[in-house]
Amino acid sequence: MHASTTTDRGGGGGGGSWRLPPDETLQVQDPKSKEEDLAYTQEGHNWRSIIFSLLVIGFVIAGIVTAIYLLGYVDELLYWSGRRMILDEYIQGDLEPDRLRPTWVTRSKFVFQSDDGGLAVLDTANDSVTTLVTNHTLRQLNVKGYQCSSDLRYVLFKHNVKQVFRNSLTAFYTVYDVTNDHHMPVTLKDSPKVQRTRLQFATWLGNTTALVIIADNDIYLRQSPSDEEDIRLTNTGQTDTIYNGVPDWLYQEEIFSSSEAIWGSSDGTHIMYISFNDSSVNMMLYPWFSSSLMVASGGVTSSAIFPETHTLRYPTPGTANPEVELWILDLTNVSDIQRSRVKPPLSLDGHEYYLTSAEWVSSNHQISVVWITRAQNLSIVSICIAPNWTCIETHSETAPENEWLDILPHPVFSLDGDSFLTLAGIQETGTEHFTHIKHVTITQQRLSVISHGRYEVGKL
Repeated sequence: MHASTTTDRGGGGGGGSWRLPPDETLQVQDPKSKEEDLAYTQEGHNWRSIIFSLLVIGFVIAGIVTAIYLLGYVDELLYWSGRRMILDEYIQGDLEPDRLRPTWVTRSKFVFQSDDGGLAVLDTANDSVTTLVTNHTLRQLNVKGYQCSSDLRYVLFKHNVKQVFRNSLTAFYTVYDVTNDHHMPVTLKDSPKVQRTRLQFATWLGNTTALVIIADNDIYLRQSPSDEEDIRLTNTGQTDTIYNGVPDWLYQEEIFSSSEAIWGSSDGTHIMYISFNDSSVNMMLYPWFSSSLMVASGGVTSSAIFPETHTLRYPTPGTANPEVELWILDLTNVSDIQRSRVKPPLSLDGHEYYLTSAEWVSSNHQISVVWITRAQNLSIVSICIAPNWTCIETHSETAPENEWLDILPHPVFSLDGDSFLTLAGIQETGTEHFTHIKHVTITQQRLSVISHGRYEVGKL
């Protein structure tokens, strides 16, 4: 008996038959080919990462190099786009940093420059600080100095300063009204309108709002900042010869170290000033080097090949010194101003002398004046009292043999004017002298030395 069996090669079919598919091609994948494709893909990805990283690094390096180059180039541009410092800027001190000095206005109010550059008032009575002038106002005028009126309503600004000598200058002055932010330029009535007149000095008269003005070696009074009329107090001023209220070269350089020689009484009724007459002082010629004489790469830029020649009243040993006179003006009646000359103490008769300092002791009837002989071997502190203003010697210092006295700060007087503190040389050990503090009582003629030691007291 025979059985029939059918096998399906495709498998999985029913009936267990086995058959070849219509396509007799067998496809077998090579495992090696798969590994090569994978390796190729990974290798291409790594190269792209490396190239990208190199590009990033290149950009970073290029950025750093560019920044360094640009910064250096900016500095170079700033350097070459600027200009060279000129001689006048160095001599006049234009490149030095400026800071406005603080000042006491009353016994309890102190004006100072705040951190933002404006002016502020410290009231010590309640420890409060208020703004007086904004920094914008100060920058607008390029202020180099200021003075406040006693009521703090006005501030007198000094600006556009031009140095003459080390301790003298000319400048523009402007009154600033704090209450309404108003500026009032200080100009003399007869000054030219086109070009503003430069003033030698301006200040408040005592505790008032009247102004004392000095121009062309003469003194003027303006009774209010808003006034347009000026009262001329002196008319003897001559350029380089006679000075009223401002010192000549000798006094500003060697004695006062200041640009003014005028003092108003606290109540504003009197003015004390010094008059300097250099008519008999010898002339000295000296060369003047300034920016007008410059030599550039292309040649001389000025028609002057040699420096200018200036003249100066310059006393030398054995020749005439400036003649000084101390005057008091009584302004009680401005239509009839009374003038009084202060007379030196009798002990100076027959001696050449310098007037080294002067101050008001009382409101308007007593002053103190310090004198020193030309040989600087005798110094005298004197008191001068109205109405005749004759000075009386209250204290004197004599230099040791073969030595001389230094010019020291003015004595500090008590409120009643009966005593004062002064600096003087005190012998400490052997022949050594040191500057110390002396206390002098005028009515009792009593003298005491307050400080001792091998050191110097520089200022009271």
